Amino acid sequence: MRAITYKGIYLAYKFAVSTILVALFLFLMSAQNAYAHFTHFEPRIIHISEKQGGLQILLRMPLPLLLLDTSWRGFDSLQNVPFTYQKQTEEGTQYIVDTSAIEQQFPVFSQLVTDNYTLKHANRPQDSMKVTHVHIFNSDRRKPFSSLQLAEQSFTRGDIVVDADASNLFESSIDVRLFVPFAVFDDSYTIDSDLGIHLNAIEKLANIVQVHSQEGTSSTYSSIGPLHLQFEPERGPLEAFTHQLGNGVFHILIGLDHVLFVLLIALASTSWLQTLKRATAFTIGHSITLAMGLYGLIPVGTWFIPAIEILIALTILYAAIAVILKRQEIFGYLTISFVGLIHGFGFSFVLNELVGEAGGLNILDLFAFNLGIEFGQLVIYGIFAVLLLFNRWVDPLQRLQLPKWLSLTAILLSIFWVSERSFLLLA
Repeated sequence: MRAITYKGIYLAYKFAVSTILVALFLFLMSAQNAYAHFTHFEPRIIHISEKQGGLQILLRMPLPLLLLDTSWRGFDSLQNVPFTYQKQTEEGTQYIVDTSAIEQQFPVFSQLVTDNYTLKHANRPQDSMKVTHVHIFNSDRRKPFSSLQLAEQSFTRGDIVVDADASNLFESSIDVRLFVPFAVFDDSYTIDSDLGIHLNAIEKLANIVQVHSQEGTSSTYSSIGPLHLQFEPERGPLEAFTHQLGNGVFHILIGLDHVLFVLLIALASTSWLQTLKRATAFTIGHSITLAMGLYGLIPVGTWFIPAIEILIALTILYAAIAVILKRQEIFGYLTISFVGLIHGFGFSFVLNELVGEAGGLNILDLFAFNLGIEFGQLVIYGIFAVLLLFNRWVDPLQRLQLPKWLSLTAILLSIFWVSERSFLLLA
């Protein structure tokens, strides 16, 4: 009876593992259909301050984030996008920002913003917002928006301003000034937006919210993905530190490429002590380039970011093949530190937005973010350790060969990422 029960558990476990691996790969393949043409390297920045009669919100975001609604099926679908028209060029079809339509239908255009952003007081009904100014500009020529004073300069030329070089929708961003009448900073608020939840790119969009008090102090809040942030009128250093700590944990947990490499380190190790030593080597490597990226000691060309993303995918391919071939020497500490250097640039791209775009680098932010990455790795190792122990209990003879199938899945995903990211680099 016990043998029958054990065999049933084994078959159910084998089916579950196979289903999860296949579903994961198919999900990542199919999810690319809704990919938008903006990335987390153009963050959403929000300044909130008290003005006479209410609260002022100054908002910057990629213009496609506002105009691509849930019906968007991809750039090649050639479907209509509101407040744009299509133009045939030598490079193909382009979506051109329709300035006259925005001016003539400004209440409708404004409603796209107010319908998709909400500001909620902790103890009062939701506050209504009104759009007072709009400035659309070429993303590559965006001016600083990192302080309240700099952000306010974007709205000095008129109520509706569309720069002459802001023609291509996917190369444009928008600054919006909103006013919330009768609102005051007397308790916590929550700001939300579901814009872009149907787009893969939203998972890489950085959100930076600066809250400015009448006393001249400011607090910075940040996140990645759909906007949902709760903020207080003022925040202490400890709250700021724990917030960046959480950003570091969140970033490595949502970065499947980073997670895969961490898992491959664990698979290639013969003991947990060896795993921790290799994780330390990885940490030393990415800490160096994380700091280099934040202090501007890296190339500034547009090719560099996608090139690093390709290299990260190649490191996963390299590690997965090494696990299958059981080549322990490939996972030397020096080699893993070098791989950490590459992954560190990837981490720095995100933190550079969360800190640099918010008005300067705080060394505590760097330390907290890096510490969060390490804590996230420990979480991954802990979960994986439990799964390996369960696998050895269910499959003591290793007939399922879980490490082999995990490595093969990593190989397929890395090849897919290399091809996808190479296309973006060439584009």
